[in-house]
Amino acid sequence: MAAVFMSLFLLNLLVPGSSTTDAQRPRNSTLHRLTRHLLLNYSKGVRPVRNWSKATTVYLDLFVHAVLDVDTQNQKLTTSIWFRQMWKDEFLTWNSSLYDGIREISLPLSTLWSPDIVINEFVDVSRSPDLPYVYVNAAGMVKNYKPMQVVSACSLEAYTFPFDTQNCSLTFSSILHTVEDVDLSFWRSREDIKNDKRLFLDDGEWELLSVPSHPRVLHMETGRFAQIQFNVVIRRRPLLYVVSLLIPSLFLMVIDLASFYLPPNCGTRITFKTSVLVGYTVFKVNMSDKLPGTAVSTPLIGVFFTVCMALLVLSLSKSILLVKFLHLGEDPVRERLFSGCWVGSAIVRDGPGERPQAPRLQAAGDIAGLLLRGEEEEGKGEGPWKVTSARKAPMEKILAELLLISSQLCALDWASRLEVNWLTLSYRLDRLLFWVRPMREDTIENTWKEKSCCFVLRLMRKTARKGNNRTLNSAKPALLQLSDYLLTHYRKGVRPVQDWRRTTNVAIDVMVYAILSVDEKNQVLTTYIWYRQHWIDEFLRWNPEDFDNITQMSLPTESIWVPDILINEFVDVGKSPDIPYVYVRYHGEVQNLKPIQVVTACSLDIYNFPFDVQNCSLTFTSWLHNIRDINLSLWRQPELVKFDKSVFMNQGEWELLYVLSQFREFSVEGSDSYAEMKFYVVIRRRPLFYAVSLLLPSVFLMVMDIVGFYLPPDSGERVSFKITLLLGYSVFLIIVSDTLPATAIGTPLIGVYFVVCMALLVISLTETILIVRLVHKQDLQPHVPDWVKHLVLERATILLCIRERKKFYPSRTQSSDISRHPENNDSTAKLNHYGCENLREYERVAGARPLPAPPAQGESSPVVASILQEISAIRQFLERRDEFRDIAREWLQVGYVLDVLLFRVYLVAVLAYSVTLGTLWSVWQYA
Repeated sequence: MAAVFMSLFLLNLLVPGSSTTDAQRPRNSTLHRLTRHLLLNYSKGVRPVRNWSKATTVYLDLFVHAVLDVDTQNQKLTTSIWFRQMWKDEFLTWNSSLYDGIREISLPLSTLWSPDIVINEFVDVSRSPDLPYVYVNAAGMVKNYKPMQVVSACSLEAYTFPFDTQNCSLTFSSILHTVEDVDLSFWRSREDIKNDKRLFLDDGEWELLSVPSHPRVLHMETGRFAQIQFNVVIRRRPLLYVVSLLIPSLFLMVIDLASFYLPPNCGTRITFKTSVLVGYTVFKVNMSDKLPGTAVSTPLIGVFFTVCMALLVLSLSKSILLVKFLHLGEDPVRERLFSGCWVGSAIVRDGPGERPQAPRLQAAGDIAGLLLRGEEEEGKGEGPWKVTSARKAPMEKILAELLLISSQLCALDWASRLEVNWLTLSYRLDRLLFWVRPMREDTIENTWKEKSCCFVLRLMRKTARKGNNRTLNSAKPALLQLSDYLLTHYRKGVRPVQDWRRTTNVAIDVMVYAILSVDEKNQVLTTYIWYRQHWIDEFLRWNPEDFDNITQMSLPTESIWVPDILINEFVDVGKSPDIPYVYVRYHGEVQNLKPIQVVTACSLDIYNFPFDVQNCSLTFTSWLHNIRDINLSLWRQPELVKFDKSVFMNQGEWELLYVLSQFREFSVEGSDSYAEMKFYVVIRRRPLFYAVSLLLPSVFLMVMDIVGFYLPPDSGERVSFKITLLLGYSVFLIIVSDTLPATAIGTPLIGVYFVVCMALLVISLTETILIVRLVHKQDLQPHVPDWVKHLVLERATILLCIRERKKFYPSRTQSSDISRHPENNDSTAKLNHYGCENLREYERVAGARPLPAPPAQGESSPVVASILQEISAIRQFLERRDEFRDIAREWLQVGYVLDVLLFRVYLVAVLAYSVTLGTLWSVWQYA
């Protein structure tokens, strides 16, 4: 009994506790009762208005939080925004006094009707947090707050980079509902939106200037659509690019200017300027990734870098020509150039009013020849230089030897003076050309300042939109009645035809909005298109008179039958916005409009890069239904589809040429036939960016290699110059290898061009090494063989059209010929006007008094004999040196002729190759 009593007691205690716990359950709370009241008979597929002719006004607001990325090459802007929208849902109202004073409640967004507001410039779904709830107040105002990361297409102009200002629009509109159904308005005043920077992260590269906005109505063939456009105006902070791009470039240009103070005959100037040019080339290619690349125009800073590189090329070319100027060749050429009055004061004179002295070798050599004649010349000769065998004594031999030495020294002195004259003229030309370059750079700098500081902001007028007074009807809205009528017994899994033999015709249309990516390696094309399709649903028809004259309404896509139209080339899930509604007209026509990011396979041919044209197909077909069930047709005429570029973003790397359409019926292995509609998207790459960043540096280096042939082979600088160019070109190829598109089947022609250019540089360097080897043998080998002289110095000069062929014929110095062949000298000295001594004065004095009588044979002393022996040794040394110089001069002449021959062959090969490539690229560009 005690146990029973205890059980009854515990049961009495538990009963009140059970009721208390039951009262605390969620289904009995005020929020739960209010939520159940609002959503019990709610239909999220019907626009929440009681009068279907009244538009639902959606209030929009926008806060720019951050600018994440500005992709000028693909013309895309990535921003982080805080987006707010508010609209009135007439089916979500309540009396707060009946629900414990609740004035606002949060509800799941997935259970409510929400407007299909999208951003027209949207091209990619980005990472944004998913917020599943919205706020609803007692008056039915629904507030939807959400942060968004938006990747949108934008016409980015980078001409004034890094001092550029960008104006990108974010256009919000309903993709399906016309302005009669969904209207747009501003949550706040436009002036507040424009100047609101409270939430913007202002520590990045971009500075937010303003967010002007304005409403508009877009007229299309399917109706009028309300839009609100927010213009995000941002400005780049240039400090980073000034420090990393402009200042290093200016430093290299200043170093190049400083190199003009190196003497022209200094062997380090060519090497120094070549190193600066190669360094600038590597710097330019490395910085190409930081420069914004647009296919329409090149940034002014890119033009600045290209002009600076061209100036470096001109500077190096000028230095090479000066070195060539200092090594023009034989003395007669220089003497002939300096004999004119055009050089004026550019040469060094012996004194005021005097002309430079000519070589003394001829006059002094002739005198020595007279003194060294044998007995067979006895009694011959005239004037004071008449000699006899009796006067032939050691003193006369000493005089003759001294005259020969004097002739050698006079020749050396003349060569030194002539070298000084040429060097002086080169210095003046160097100074003249040096002052030309700063003028050009000042002009470029002024142009840069004028172009980079021109930014104008335009403000839009302020407009206000007032809402109409809204009235509530107590009866069930006509839209709900029509929705219930259409969807009560609707089966979305059945093809909507009364007669199963009748074919459902689906009309489709495509408008290309943007080319997002072309992946040549993986053969994948990513495009963003506006896709439209419509068909007749025989189960979605009504009489407008029975439903308050409603002629069209929007229904959820998930509630009705939709054709299984897919793209055959589809290879990846594109990131596209979700459009949950379709339009249905009273006669059963269903319109489905949606933007799609399409990732498709495409056979990309990059052989003509960067002048290539790609033709990629988008094949729409039903994956399951044969042509008896679903047939395809075009929404518009083929000509309208072909040339429609109204929505295409035309500022990117790719240009849309046209869109061809073709209908085809096919069957698989003799099975049922299927209908397909194929669209050929034909696009062409804009080559300007690649021409500036790839082709121009390569062309500059090849031009410098050609100019390098003007360096004399015996100057000692040509080999180091060409090695530096070859190394620079190798580094250039390594850097640009990532820029070139790569496929497993073939290599683009520009890659072959780079390889051939490098091969030409190797051939040029090899030829230079062989020529330098030939002209630097000097006294290690005998004279040039006669057959080489005949082929090279005679035949080759005629073939090469060398006008002054005589200077290439073998010759020896006159003093050597005098000493070896005294019998061949004339009896009379041919005195030069510019003699080493004033021989005419000497003749006058000698004619007044005879030569002193020679001393007797016994008067010769050992001292005189020793003097004669030493002087003879000196003369023989000079003669041997002249002989070695003759050998070196002969081989140098052969080397010069062979150098000209190989240079012209090399030049013809380069020109032929360049003309061929240029012709091919021009044909491909304008085909």
